Amino acid sequence: MKLRLTEGQYKRLLSEDNKSFLDGQVDFKNIGNRVDKFVANCFEYIYKKTTNDNINFLTKTFMTEFSITEGESALLSHNYNKLNDGTGEFKKFIGEPLEFYGEFSWEGTLPVMSHINGVVGGKYTGYATSPEEFYEKMEEGDYDDVYDEGGNVDWDDNYIDWEIDYDWASESLGNQLEELDKDDVIDNIEVK
Repeated sequence: MKLRLTEGQYKRLLSEDNKSFLDGQVDFKNIGNRVDKFVANCFEYIYKKTTNDNINFLTKTFMTEFSITEGESALLSHNYNKLNDGTGEFKKFIGEPLEFYGEFSWEGTLPVMSHINGVVGGKYTGYATSPEEFYEKMEEGDYDDVYDEGGNVDWDDNYIDWEIDYDWASESLGNQLEELDKDDVIDNIEVK
């Protein structure tokens, strides 16, 4: 009997071992790609330690309790939540595959905004009984209004503060993805 394999299946067979995920793109030092005795014991320990199923909390807990990497901890946290049936018994899952869960990135453009500070000629106004009293009020930052007299703004381009515009980032990402081919984007996504 002869079997035909696609190129992808062949590559996966060549690279597949007990520690690789995503066709060999990710290998972890401390855990494999299946539930083993160590993983089952970790899950049971976490089950007894906390009822919090928040992925970020669990990731930090796995890192602290077992001295493993953040990537390994995130993967275990995801699979802990996936396999947790409420019994606290995880040894029955020994041999089951772990589902990959990790951080990905894609290089695109980010919207930014800036804040520029400068000065322009103007007047401070306020009420007082004398110029001396108005001076004392101004020393304390007490005035009623300010008026811009126009003219050029004096500013230094070394003091422009750029920051990411998080309010517009999602819309910007959506606009970029609409303009690009889905397969090209997926091909450029990197796993950390």
